[in-house]
Amino acid sequence: MEIIPIVGMLSSSVTVVLVVFFVTRARQRKVEAQIEMQARLIDRFGSGPELVNFLHSPAGRQFVTGVQTAPDVLTRERILSGFTRAVVLSCLGLAFVALAFAYDDDWSVPAAIVLSLGIGYFLATLISYRLSSKVRAGNLEPTSIDTPQP
Repeated sequence: MEIIPIVGMLSSSVTVVLVVFFVTRARQRKVEAQIEMQARLIDRFGSGPELVNFLHSPAGRQFVTGVQTAPDVLTRERILSGFTRAVVLSCLGLAFVALAFAYDDDWSVPAAIVLSLGIGYFLATLISYRLSSKVRAGNLEPTSIDTPQP
């Protein structure tokens, strides 16, 4: 009977790891396929002028626009997933707080942990959003140790 909780915890942990692995692998394959397609397209041009003519065409502009907007799309997806995690963890934490008030104080520790994680994800996502908007606007410059800060 003591082995059932151990097997349950191990199987749920393995499931989470496998889901993260497969999602990451699918994203990586998608990016690799996109890079391979773009490399094959560029290799089809025999000389520089042919490539320049292609890049000035509407299809070439669309190709370059797709390459240039990929980081923005990835940043947007990460920020939205951060907000999603923050909302889910905060709601779960608030549910634990309600259980702590309604039934037993034993729920207060998980409530504090999960609610803190939700608030932490929310703050981290806000910081990422602010930094990404500054990077896009060109306001964030690399600083060195010797450079005085204003």
